[in-house]
Amino acid sequence: MKYVQIETTTTCNQRCYFCPVSQAKRSKSQLSIAKLEKILIGLRPYDIETIIISGFNEPTYDKQFIEKIELIRRAGFAISICTNGSGLTPDLTDKLLKLKVTGFTINLSTIDAKQYKKDRGSKDLKNVIPQLNHLFSQASTQQITILILGALDTKHANNIQMITKQFANFKTIKFLISPIADYAGKDTQVLSKRPNYQTLQGCSMDRQHQWLHFMADGNAILCCQDYFGKYQLGNIDEDTVTEIYQGEKITQMRKWISGQEEAPQDFICRKCVFALTEDNYMQTLKKLFCQTCKLPTILGIENSCYKCEVNCYL
Repeated sequence: MKYVQIETTTTCNQRCYFCPVSQAKRSKSQLSIAKLEKILIGLRPYDIETIIISGFNEPTYDKQFIEKIELIRRAGFAISICTNGSGLTPDLTDKLLKLKVTGFTINLSTIDAKQYKKDRGSKDLKNVIPQLNHLFSQASTQQITILILGALDTKHANNIQMITKQFANFKTIKFLISPIADYAGKDTQVLSKRPNYQTLQGCSMDRQHQWLHFMADGNAILCCQDYFGKYQLGNIDEDTVTEIYQGEKITQMRKWISGQEEAPQDFICRKCVFALTEDNYMQTLKKLFCQTCKLPTILGIENSCYKCEVNCYL
């Protein structure tokens, strides 16, 4: 285990069309301090590289957010925060930097106000840009990534150009292009051809071994793509981290993922773009994304392919 994703709250202030939150609400839940303490105690024996505060949510709207970050830092873990930037006020940013948060990933698909409101059901952009300017100007050693989501089309190219120009003065920012794709746990009908694999031979991200994911209710799940928490491995109030990570449930799912045993037909990995099958994975990704991508023609290979998330898996 190298990474642990913790969803501290199910609250999200936006309704992005490319996210399951816009289609199906989950019950409201907030990870308690007591549950977080149990998770952190259980992680002590493991050499964890980073705890990622993320999920189908906006973590900065958690009223106990700073208290939880303080707790994680006191436990000695590095922290990376995924956020849309809307709740990242200067005061909150200063506190997070003081706590030596090691990384920020900003989900930002456009800086065009009309498109932002249409795509995200929110007028937060007027606050997002100045708040990000504050973060970028104050951060020093932090790893900061702006994740520019889109459909790899002309509109996506325009948004990439606008965003990179907007923050061009901040030389330490990494711009990462990300194609919008259906999450395995909920079909948001973004991909024209959604995978439905008959054979499984592993996970390209090795999620079943390198990661552990905790939802806001304390349930550990197989993968971050499992929006509804269908593939539960245990609950931190009933099981220790080691019991979850080495338990019967995850052991069985690892056999399904690897192809050692036949997975159920509705198993989450069968519809996941990160699944490995008998087909060449590079060719699979190219069919799903690269063959229809217009970014290299518009932006050039250096400003598209070399900065694209898909390229990380090729």
